[in-house]
Amino acid sequence: MTSPIERDVRDFYDTYGWSKGAEDQLFRQFGPAYRLYHEQTEARTLGCFAGRNGSLLIVGGGDLPQSHLDLASHFNAVTCIDISRVALDITQHKLPSAERVLGSICDAPLPTSTFDAVFAAHIVYHIDAKDQERAVRELIRVTKPGGRIVIIYYNPRSPIRFAARIVHRLHKRFAPEQALKTARVGPYFSPYPLNWWSRFKNACSMGMLPWDVIGSYEERTLIPSDGLARAFYRAAAWFERQLPSPAVHLWQYPIIILDRN
Repeated sequence: MTSPIERDVRDFYDTYGWSKGAEDQLFRQFGPAYRLYHEQTEARTLGCFAGRNGSLLIVGGGDLPQSHLDLASHFNAVTCIDISRVALDITQHKLPSAERVLGSICDAPLPTSTFDAVFAAHIVYHIDAKDQERAVRELIRVTKPGGRIVIIYYNPRSPIRFAARIVHRLHKRFAPEQALKTARVGPYFSPYPLNWWSRFKNACSMGMLPWDVIGSYEERTLIPSDGLARAFYRAAAWFERQLPSPAVHLWQYPIIILDRN
């Protein structure tokens, strides 16, 4: 049965996210300096699947951005599961060879030990907080022993998030017009602290990598110029190469890697 939160998220994307471009407007509006940095984050995502092929499950592929298509090209068979029929229609257009499944990953209508690899980008933290563990365990269930699950998650304790909140509150008090320009909107969102993921160690070996230092809302709020953005992204790229473990706990978006036992 679809939960109220799941319905709200689905309705947001069906009504605005995919049909009216809200995903691009809300979450993909970055300055020009971000492009080169983000190319490195996407390369790191693909690197998580290096040497793997066979069957791939893409969870909540949405509008199936180029990063997902690049990943799919490395696998012999691809299945996409989504709660949004609109998203699956996009999948049919962009990746007609993929099998499409309409359903929730919280109760996946998929056989056990089916996939060599699973990719879920920006999905788990949009699931009702009380159902997120069940969703991840479903991802583990449908993955073959030795298979890999790669999840792009959110770090609620990132200092960047707190800095953006402080600046936004100052804008609301002293520059309300600016506050309106940078207000955060979007679907349900409830990430757990990163230590929450240790509960899956009984079923998987686990690792984390830094994925992306900042979100588009935080960039709009905290970085006022292209010159400052270029310096910021150069410093971020250097830091995550040299000190990946601290970066996981500082950056806004980590990669969670689960290798099924």
